[in-house]
Parts: sequence; C-alpha cells; structure tokens
Amino acid sequence: MSPKFFIKAMSLALITFSFGAHAAISLSGTRLVFAEGKKEETLVVRNDGKDIVVQSWIESEGEADLPFAITPPLVRVGAKQQQLLRVLFSGSSLPSDRESVFWLSIQEIPQSAGEENTLQLAVRQRIKVFYRPKGLSGTAGAAPEQLEWRLLNTSDGQQLQIKNPTPYYTTLVDLVLFGVKENKVTEARMLSPGETVTLPMNKVIGSKHRLDFGSINDYGGRDLFTVDVTEGQSAKAKGL
Repeated sequence: MSPKFFIKAMSLALITFSFGAHAAISLSGTRLVFAEGKKEETLVVRNDGKDIVVQSWIESEGEADLPFAITPPLVRVGAKQQQLLRVLFSGSSLPSDRESVFWLSIQEIPQSAGEENTLQLAVRQRIKVFYRPKGLSGTAGAAPEQLEWRLLNTSDGQQLQIKNPTPYYTTLVDLVLFGVKENKVTEARMLSPGETVTLPMNKVIGSKHRLDFGSINDYGGRDLFTVDVTEGQSAKAKGL
C-alpha cells in the first residue's frame, strides 16, 4: 500500500467516526494544599454529561514514595450527579524546609455508546497537590514578590533569568514584556523552591524593560504583578 493511499484511507476512516473527547466532568478546585498536620482534603467531581466511570490516582514528581491515598479510586458517577473524592495523608516523612508537590489525575471513562462507528476517548484532568510544612519563612502568597529577575546577554542571545529563593512552589502565567512586538515570553512556568530558570528572548529588547505576569494562588485565582527587568541586575516584582 502506498503512503498516499494509506493517508487517504485513514482520513476517510476518521471521518466516519464521531468523537466523544470533550470533558463531561468539572472539579471544585484546581489544586489542593495540605498544611502540615492536616490529614485529609476533599475534592468534588461534577458530571455534567452522561453516566461515566471516574478513575483517580496520585503521582509523585520523581521516585519518592507516595504519602497520599485517594478514595474512592474508581467510582461510577451518574448523569448530572457529583462525587466527593477524599485525599488522605499518611503522615510519611517529607522535607520540612520546603514544599513538596504531587499530581492528582482524574480520568473520566464514558459508558459504552451502544452505537456503531463511534470512537470514545477517556479524558484526564490533572491538578497539583502541595504539602506545606509548618515554620517556612514568608508566605506562599508573598513568594512571587521575592522572586529575583534579571536580563542576561549570552552567546545565545538575550535571556530572562528568574530565581526562586523561597521554600514555596510558584506558578507563573502570561509573562508579557511591554513595548516589544511578539511580547509574550512564556504561557506558564512552575518554579520549584530554590530553582533558577533561564528563558530565551525572541530579540534584544534593551537593558531595561517592564514585565507583567500572573501567579496562581492557593485558591486557583490569579494574582497580578509587575517588575522592571534590568540587564545584569537583580530586581523584584510588586503587586498590581
């Protein structure tokens, strides 16, 4: 079979299928925060579509043992119904000098359509689960204002360096440089405690420029900040 014929045949086959890949479920939150001493957090899954099965599990960033369990891990949720998921903390030892992050995956598995030529896909959503020890310096809400920003001139061109000296994870969104064409630096980036990242710039923008960005807070909302990034000098942001 020639490559062209194969591509045409596949295209025709896909046209004959109707896809059920849209998400039927919505979640009551976009993240969970476990303060030290808290043993349980909950999340509500709402099903706005037809009957489905919801499967849930938690993953770590690396090879660390999972200190969390979720119940129920597999449950049927009827049309227009909702289900409470309980995330339980086992009390296992985690770093006490910084936050730890895990991922909660929630996957909807549709019931059999009972129709021919119908391809149904399982849709998965992921949210972050943070463990926050007591006694950390500062607060998570103030962490974006403690980030250190600077412009660097390198052999690969101008770059934006961001250092997170705090013990908190910080999720940055919509980094935008003012006065520059094609001015979006990046859509989103999560910085780990103590991490330094370097982002390439599209062009040389001068030695100093204003940059606005958002940061996702504990409630899933977006706090807005601005910073004057300066070549070779460290700068901090302030809230808008």
